[in-house]
Amino acid sequence: MIPPKNLKSSAGFVCKLVAESKMPRNQVAAASGLTNTYIRDLEQGNIANVGREKLIQFAVALNLNLASIDELLRVFDRANLSEDDIPLFLEAGIKRKTTTAIFPLRDFYAYELAVYSQECIPGDQVMVNDRPTVCLRQPGHRTFTERRLVEAHPIYEKLLETIGAERRKRLEENLGKFQVTHYICRQCLEDYVLNSGNAEENRWRKRHVRNLITCMDRYPKLTVHLTGVCAYTLFSIKKPRDGSKVQVNFCARPGHFVAGERPGRLSGFFTINPMILQTFQEELRSIKGWVLEEYADRRDLMEYLDKLISG
Repeated sequence: MIPPKNLKSSAGFVCKLVAESKMPRNQVAAASGLTNTYIRDLEQGNIANVGREKLIQFAVALNLNLASIDELLRVFDRANLSEDDIPLFLEAGIKRKTTTAIFPLRDFYAYELAVYSQECIPGDQVMVNDRPTVCLRQPGHRTFTERRLVEAHPIYEKLLETIGAERRKRLEENLGKFQVTHYICRQCLEDYVLNSGNAEENRWRKRHVRNLITCMDRYPKLTVHLTGVCAYTLFSIKKPRDGSKVQVNFCARPGHFVAGERPGRLSGFFTINPMILQTFQEELRSIKGWVLEEYADRRDLMEYLDKLISG
């Protein structure tokens, strides 16, 4: 429990974090799964004993990196993050709510966690990407690609790999009931497999594509289309079966993107903003017109992918 004399400093720290996020309190509440009243009480120092799980929910909503989350925990007289906290991150992802605000996703773990929260919603999904969905990466691939960030915090590696495993599990569960349609630019895919610039990364990427082939063979509800055009902006649209609002995750990635080499940590955005969603629905309609018919047959596509990674 925080001593009364420290309540003022913890309240000031919370106010500072919310102000720096540039998000209204109600949006922070939605992103965290906490109530607007609870966050206001944190800002006013009205809560003497804040649960560790709520602090992590709050931190995830604010897109804090792991070092900043440690700082938040210390302000509330809690120990630094450990691997025991990883289930709390997954829980925070599930509790996260999407609003019409456009939420930035900083750091790769934050992006993966937001996509995980989307994938936990029962319903069909459409993905437009320059490579197979990240959740089909082989264990170890994430931490190799993001090795610079892995070195920055003791739990980063385990956190990334755990979220990845949960996303893979969720994808397979969804494919038992729902349709998942995946559009991939052929040129981008070939560049991804053949031009990584790193021999070990290249091996990881080939295993990534191999996992896509295996998934296609195992799950009829996974439909993969190769396109003759690069979408530039990558996105995923989730269509919930319960009638709730469709949501979209999106990010921009230049053609010369090199894994692990980026100036900042901005990984993408997510929202249910109807105008943004309409824009991506229109983009999707255009992309469908660029589907390559020579790979329309599932077996022909799988054969192409197999040759691509065998060369």
